[in-house]
Amino acid sequence: MPESKNIRCEEVVEHLLAFLDGEVEEGRRERIEQHLEECRSCCSRADFEVALRQKVREVALKRPPLRLRRKIRQLIDQF
Repeated sequence: MPESKNIRCEEVVEHLLAFLDGEVEEGRRERIEQHLEECRSCCSRADFEVALRQKVREVALKRPPLRLRRKIRQLIDQF
């Protein structure tokens, strides 16, 4: 029986992070892209992951407040 071109939501979820990182082979990438075009639920999940990654990058670039830095330094110095 020939391999189905369709991909199930479970497989999309399993490979979503690798897909977003560009780390899936071409055939699977194409099937995931097609699925995301057709499945609102998986597309929403992918959009959420992309937005979350962007927010994490933005927060990582911000310097913490001086009070927090001092508290962290104080805790580190205790060890």
